[in-house]
Amino acid sequence: MQMRRLALMLFCMLPMAALMYGCGSSNKEGSGTPSTVAAVGDTACVQCHSAAKDPVTGETIVAQYNKSVHYLTGQGCESCHGGGAQHNGKGPIPYPIPDAARCAVCHTGTNSTVFQAALLQDGSDKNPTNPSNHANGGYEGIATGEKCYRCHSGEGAILSNVAGYTGDKTIIDNTAYMLNQDRDFSKFKGIQCSTCHEHGGALRKVNTRNAAGNVVAWDPNNNRKVDQFDLCTSCHTYQNPDGTLVASGTAASGTKPATAPYYHNTAWYRIIATTHWDNPATTGPGGTNTPIEGYVIRMGGANPCFDCHGHEAKTNTRPDATPARPSTIHTDWANSAHGGKLLENKIAASKNPDGTWKARGTATVDAVMNAYTDDASSTWSHYDWDNTATRATCQRCHTATGAENYMKNPPKYNANGTVASGYNPVTPTNTFTHLSGWTTTTKTSPQNEVLYCWGCHSNAGKGTLHNPGAFSFWYGNDKTNANPNGVLVTFPDAKNSNTCMTCHSGRTEVAQVIKNDTRDGSNASFMYPHYMSSSLIVFGNGGYEYTGRSYAAPSYFAHDKIGISAPNTGTTSGPCAGCHMTSPNQHKFTNVTKDSAGKITAITSTSCATCHTGDYALTAAKLEEEKEEYDAVLNVLAAALASKGVYYDAHAHPYIYGDPVLRARANALTNWKAIADTYSPAVSWKDVMGVAYNLYTLGHDAGWAHNRFYSKRLLWDSLDFIFNGKLDDDVVAAIDAQATAGRITAAEATAAKTYLGTKRP
Repeated sequence: MQMRRLALMLFCMLPMAALMYGCGSSNKEGSGTPSTVAAVGDTACVQCHSAAKDPVTGETIVAQYNKSVHYLTGQGCESCHGGGAQHNGKGPIPYPIPDAARCAVCHTGTNSTVFQAALLQDGSDKNPTNPSNHANGGYEGIATGEKCYRCHSGEGAILSNVAGYTGDKTIIDNTAYMLNQDRDFSKFKGIQCSTCHEHGGALRKVNTRNAAGNVVAWDPNNNRKVDQFDLCTSCHTYQNPDGTLVASGTAASGTKPATAPYYHNTAWYRIIATTHWDNPATTGPGGTNTPIEGYVIRMGGANPCFDCHGHEAKTNTRPDATPARPSTIHTDWANSAHGGKLLENKIAASKNPDGTWKARGTATVDAVMNAYTDDASSTWSHYDWDNTATRATCQRCHTATGAENYMKNPPKYNANGTVASGYNPVTPTNTFTHLSGWTTTTKTSPQNEVLYCWGCHSNAGKGTLHNPGAFSFWYGNDKTNANPNGVLVTFPDAKNSNTCMTCHSGRTEVAQVIKNDTRDGSNASFMYPHYMSSSLIVFGNGGYEYTGRSYAAPSYFAHDKIGISAPNTGTTSGPCAGCHMTSPNQHKFTNVTKDSAGKITAITSTSCATCHTGDYALTAAKLEEEKEEYDAVLNVLAAALASKGVYYDAHAHPYIYGDPVLRARANALTNWKAIADTYSPAVSWKDVMGVAYNLYTLGHDAGWAHNRFYSKRLLWDSLDFIFNGKLDDDVVAAIDAQATAGRITAAEATAAKTYLGTKRP
């Protein structure tokens, strides 16, 4: 296992392959397999190939192989090339040119070669089916100018990194560091496996120049290792070894530090730091809302770049390209709520007030680099979520680190190592040492995370998800504290959607916790599921259900079976992914499109069209109408609660208040018994809080879409009960009463009655 982890990045050995083609006979190479052709051992290989050299660097391939992890872990030449018993200088060998598929036999982890299967081994310039820009030389093709070939050609990258022609614009522009023109650069090819990997698979070492002009190691993460971050940033330059960010090259301004210039320092979309750097000097009001200017790279990790990109590496972030470049998983994610919609803000910063593109230049680069997402558009910055001392229980959903650690092993997840959280917590704990200033002592940082690719995926390159299994969670309190009111809710195995449900199932209470409470209700804080409780609604088990009422879904209801057991839904990924990731831009996680006013204009999920056909076919107009009617019912229910002295604010914790104006924490409603006692006869305070619970839960969820039957019944019963303390189905009268009192408009009353109908759904 250790060998695999160390060998994940190791790829094809082209120099050796070229030499083997010239060994002896004209017999066709490629016959036999490692299991059918006997091995002869490395000694026999070295006897013939000891003088063979890397055609670009001139270093012997045996010397390169002896530095590789393959050699250090006992993986001999024949582990990759196959047995040599029929070779010996003149016969066939099974794998003369081990391609990506051959590497993938062993390399199944984070650095899987699956996306490189189409990468050209013959060095051809273009391959329209290849998913990687590397083999194609990027959108600009194979560039051969003195300053361009170092990144836009395989041979140029190798030679430049050996010579120290690596770094920011000041180094690239220095003619003294350019290579002697002793090669025909017009014949250079695109990036190959051998561009990054020596014979045997070891990563190629990268050099740069120090202030005196001497060749020194390029080690921008300062870990004194030759690693992935060094190699990738030799072209995609992020910071210099002294820690200076590489971007516009302008002086410090406000909270923005001075930066060294990138070679393309006037084009923000070519500069990694414009999107991958979160300024630790910026804080929000009171220091709690932390603006996020960019993503934080885990520079010290084994796979800082492949955490998200793998070998595919195509992002298409240039927004003003002509013709327009297609969206990718990366751009979709960066425009999604999971990515804090940060790319939207970056693109907005690159435009003029009239919507035209700003001219390229360092000022535009700085404007984009300073653009941010904050609490106004993203929950990722609302608090200092990485503060393990105060926000440990939040980290499962509000940080990528917490999500990753939780989904790796839910029963043993422990946020901070001391406070019990989960089922049977043990280490590992959540550590954020990749964030600025965070240590195991300080346990806080001025930076925050969004939900990075690695939060959900164990292998971003392959799209492999963490596998938390069927999801169960204790609501009300965790199991270790033995709270008698706590409730364990177990969800069905939703396949890939298990990953979604670990966060989109609420966190604090479910309605049964209210029912289990033994207090008299005179001093009880409002209990609620904490925002994202979609899974509870989809599976119809989280609302406050009134005694004597049925909430079972009709037999034909299938939303809870999509991608699980429902036939002909076009997905096998469960209801969450099955609906939200079957649209063209799947990593935006939206199954509809909306206009600037938030109105639904199109249905994009293929699952919707697959299931809803004929008389039940859906249109955008129908969905928008139902959404508006649903919102009207919520307004009616809020008005009915207000008539009883219970005031609701959807956006301000603790959400339920006893004062219509002073909606602050100090005015939170806690005496539910007093409200219940106003009815004649008095009713249960739990049933009153249940109305508020249902309003909150459905007000923070698209219940009209997730489970319309369950949602309608909860709303009907809540409105029915709060009106006169009885379940006598006088809902129409309850709606009309709110309109008569002027608490809602006539239009809202009509819409609410249209949505609920005249009898219980």
